[in-house]
Amino acid sequence: MSQEKTNGLEGESSRASSSCSTAADSASTLGKPKGLNESVQQQYTRFADYFVICGLDLDSGLEPDLFAGDSLQCSPLDRAYKSKPLAHYPENVAWNPFDAHGICMLSLPQGLRFRTQKHNIEPRFHAFATTREDGKRCYGFSLVFYEEVRNRQICSAMHTLQSMYITEVSSSQQPPPGTLRRVKESPVSRSLPRHFKIAAQAPASALSYYDITKDKLYVAKSLSLVCQVPYAHIAELFLQNLFKCLPRHPGSRLSLESYVYNILYEVSTPPPGKSIRIYIPPEEPHLPPIATILQRPALKDELPFMDFPLRLLFTFLSVDCVIQLFTCVLLENQVLLRSVDYQKLTIIAECITSLLFPFQWQHVYAPILPASLHHFLDAPVPFVMGLHSDCDSSMRIGSEANLCYVDIDKKCVQLPEELPAFPHRHDFIAEISAALDKYQVPRDRSLDPPSILSPKNLLKDHDMMTTSCTLPTGMHVRRKHSLHDVLDWDRPNSPDLPLPPAGVPSRPDVRQRIVDIVRRSGGDEVDSSPNEVMPSTKQKTPLTTMEQYYEDLRLNNSIREIFLNRFVQMFAAYEQYVILPNQAREDWLSNRESMHNFDKASFLSDQPQHHRPFLSQFLESQMFVTLIDNKIMMSWGDDGGGGCSLDSINGDVEFNLKLFDNRIKILRKRYGGESMIRTANYEPCLSARETQKLLDKRLASIDMEVAPPSEILDKRPPYYRSFPLLEKSALNQECASRYAKYASVQECGVDKRG
Repeated sequence: MSQEKTNGLEGESSRASSSCSTAADSASTLGKPKGLNESVQQQYTRFADYFVICGLDLDSGLEPDLFAGDSLQCSPLDRAYKSKPLAHYPENVAWNPFDAHGICMLSLPQGLRFRTQKHNIEPRFHAFATTREDGKRCYGFSLVFYEEVRNRQICSAMHTLQSMYITEVSSSQQPPPGTLRRVKESPVSRSLPRHFKIAAQAPASALSYYDITKDKLYVAKSLSLVCQVPYAHIAELFLQNLFKCLPRHPGSRLSLESYVYNILYEVSTPPPGKSIRIYIPPEEPHLPPIATILQRPALKDELPFMDFPLRLLFTFLSVDCVIQLFTCVLLENQVLLRSVDYQKLTIIAECITSLLFPFQWQHVYAPILPASLHHFLDAPVPFVMGLHSDCDSSMRIGSEANLCYVDIDKKCVQLPEELPAFPHRHDFIAEISAALDKYQVPRDRSLDPPSILSPKNLLKDHDMMTTSCTLPTGMHVRRKHSLHDVLDWDRPNSPDLPLPPAGVPSRPDVRQRIVDIVRRSGGDEVDSSPNEVMPSTKQKTPLTTMEQYYEDLRLNNSIREIFLNRFVQMFAAYEQYVILPNQAREDWLSNRESMHNFDKASFLSDQPQHHRPFLSQFLESQMFVTLIDNKIMMSWGDDGGGGCSLDSINGDVEFNLKLFDNRIKILRKRYGGESMIRTANYEPCLSARETQKLLDKRLASIDMEVAPPSEILDKRPPYYRSFPLLEKSALNQECASRYAKYASVQECGVDKRG
């Protein structure tokens, strides 16, 4: 396919070299952590490590993908063939060696597929994640599309395979592959068949047949970005618009190489607490680049960066199902996700693990599990894995009693045996539901069981959290709370949202429940006027892509703060139960696996009895044990202030733990001192408004700007018939500085319509 490019590009690197030197002279030093070598600094600031093109290698021809199951029983159009990385730019980066097999396997997780004009061949985007040897995640973003096959040898080979398949089927008289054995469709079930098979439905014969005299043959190809930081929204826009910018007619504004060069070498991630304006490809080749924003939370006061929209998590699953899934992940059960959409698998996995903060998932993590790795399902260890619904494979799960099976497309969760309830579960669901209503998240309220939303059951949920000490007599919150203070009800209601089913209380009932929660938390007065409790039913104006992105960031902040608040309330006195070692640090490190570091018995004895089933299991989890270990190691800081000087504790872990401890201090200060806390009631989150102000400030006032892409090729073809291999000499330049070329911006407003 690279032969379709015209020649005459020998001088394309002149602009690239000059751009490198200019970037070196004007590169901003903001965001470079002190004390890091150049390689680590580049890794810290770089937006993308690689741009990758995967697809059909014409030299290799049609090779069956042996890891895709018994594909010979399918028609040639339904089989998977081997894909290969056709090109990647740059050749290599020191901090993230290129994994050709892994990137190709996840960029095209179904292998190389062929289609005809009778199929749906619209481009599809998905994100994926891998875990490196050092435990850190690396993210990829892939746009899969189909191109017409113009190579006669490939078309003839497909026609030959089609003829052989028809002959074999006619002679064997075997029925087509079996239909899907469906799991039980109740929203929440506690049983899973001992054996289950996920197999593709037999496709219609017309779609599976390729007529070389009538049909056009198409083959899959992918464009991918490999990144250290998952800026999912910008990566999706970049890949989609880059594909749209393929010049199919003369008159394009910039070459494809210019956009790729810009994202690889001139765009960096913003420093903590800052925002950067960057430029991405437009939707039409003749248009100028589009301005958009990268932002990054401050380390001290805000939760770590998270770009995947929680809005979709609660759209794909009901609030009740999300809490059940969240409980399973906290207790380190095996979690198997299933969907026909790879993007849904990654979104659910990323969203649910992001809600664990300050804890971190430390076990097997494969949101998209390729066919070659299906044997991982046999491992008797905790995992979070995603499986495509069309996977043709019989599988036995290693420990089905501990399996949480999530069918995303059917919105159902099948739970492991004897799963304990999350503390204050009903109030928790009510608070989350109110936040979703505030942002008008469309969801099916019929999936919220009436038993959860019923005021009768809400009021009988007397879950309490206690510790060994009581609050000072007469303690109360010294400020007036209104529902606006807690949930900031300032958005109109959408008339398009479905009505609750009969017998289920309306949204004002749920909001009134939140008002009652605030009252019980100690507020002197609560403003629960009708205008606060029930937003107006004014028609909601459709949001642009960027406006929706900004709303998703705000919703992410609100929901994550609610989840963090649960842990802050639950473990507000955890430091009192940490058993600090009395031996030297080296001795403790060598025996840490056998050390008793947390007084679990005393902690549990101070909790309500009906919370103990969950807490007793969670205290045994690896993520809780690790947090306590990190707390102890940070106490050995050489600076005397609790900072960690151990190589085994990275900066992210230290910042995360300090943020968690700081939120606990704020909670104690609210109640008048540093003493241990006893709270008899559910307390809603009060911190989301402050962190949203920081987010809104970054979106409204840009700190830096990256220069828009400019042409790097002296000569370029006027148009292409398919997405080409890009000019390697222009995109493999090793610049003197790969930091972004910033232009200072003073109080620059943002066009939120992008």
